[in-house]
Amino acid sequence: MPEVIWKQGAENDLLQIFGELEERSEEAGVRFVGKLDFTLGNLRAHPEMAPMFEKPVRRLVIGSTGYGLFYSIEARGIIVHALTHLSRNPERIRERIRRLLRFD
Repeated sequence: MPEVIWKQGAENDLLQIFGELEERSEEAGVRFVGKLDFTLGNLRAHPEMAPMFEKPVRRLVIGSTGYGLFYSIEARGIIVHALTHLSRNPERIRERIRRLLRFD
């Protein structure tokens, strides 16, 4: 199974999301991370399971959380570029992904 490699921006996204969820409700961040871990397990087993979002990046919805994981598949593994709530403007998400890919 391929390794999951988190880019710095994606790690920052996760920390911010965790903090925001914990502020709203005790243990909400922990529940989210549990759902994320389950999703990452499925992703490692089936890296191409998510639809293409902005080539070469795919978007995988994290259960019923409303968050999306944006990743690409490379020889070194599954590269996680961003984690964001999908209620955001899709074009702004695309702009962010394009910007992240330019700096890889």
